[in-house]
Amino acid sequence: MGFLHHRALKSILAGLLVLAALAGCSQGNSRQQAETASKEPDKAPVQITLLSPKAPSLIPALLVERQETTEMKLKVEMWDTIEQLLARIQSNDVPLVAAPLNVGANMYAKGLPLQLLHINTWGSMYLVSLDPGARTLANLDKETVHIPGQSGPPDILTRFLLQKEGLEGKVKLAYGTVPDILQQLAGGTIKHAVLPEPLLSGLRTKLEGRLNVIVDYRKAWRDTYGEDLPQAGIFVHSRWAKTHREEIVRFQSSYREALQQTVKQPEEGMKLAAGAFGMPEAALLEAMPHIGLTFKDAAEAKPEVERYFNLLLRHAPDSIGGALPDAGFYYGL
Repeated sequence: MGFLHHRALKSILAGLLVLAALAGCSQGNSRQQAETASKEPDKAPVQITLLSPKAPSLIPALLVERQETTEMKLKVEMWDTIEQLLARIQSNDVPLVAAPLNVGANMYAKGLPLQLLHINTWGSMYLVSLDPGARTLANLDKETVHIPGQSGPPDILTRFLLQKEGLEGKVKLAYGTVPDILQQLAGGTIKHAVLPEPLLSGLRTKLEGRLNVIVDYRKAWRDTYGEDLPQAGIFVHSRWAKTHREEIVRFQSSYREALQQTVKQPEEGMKLAAGAFGMPEAALLEAMPHIGLTFKDAAEAKPEVERYFNLLLRHAPDSIGGALPDAGFYYGL
């Protein structure tokens, strides 16, 4: 019995030693795994592409693109024509798009998966003249005003104001592209035109200030309705939005902060924007007070957007697809 007891004791001790060794190996492996994990690089931020025209909404976007965060990295790309914009949206590789409101509404009406995230540009459009004696719409009786694009917002808003002042049919309207109108004004071959900022300030710099504003469309809209004139914003691809709610929240927050920085301290944003717009920083800084950058969520801005769309619907229904967009057009509703 003593011999057997001794052998059993030796077996137990051997087993304990094996368990201890295994435990040591396990702890060593755990430490090694922890050390390896601590050496692994941080998770790469989600890259989000924003497609934007050369418009005021681009300026805050360039500031967001420059930011370095661990959660999100914005990549800004450009669109110049509606055909380019359509092709990119249909390719489903662009989550965010900056565009005029009527363009977004028209695409939504045609079944493209876009929802309005926010408004960032209000007004930012002016009727200007080279004639120092032209100060009001009444001074344009029997004159010609050149407008970028027929049946678009500049045309409809101009007609609305002429009708309001009893000048409908008394002022001739001619249509062209923004580059052509800028060139003709610079050369003095036309006198009166409707232009957006910041391009207007670039022209004013070339003409050494020889342009006077006849109509500030944002002010005229406020005087008429007591509210602001929404013009452009950022849209989200609705299918992408369903699975990226956190990214949308981060983007909205980052863009809002960048927009506020652009308004309060525009120097940094204008340095980035000068190359994109092909304009001197000085001209962009001059334009800043007239650009109309204000951030408002789509749901909050819905009443103002609908008032604006109702005007477009009365005068050019095809410009927004023939009907007011339903609630699905507004992200967050």
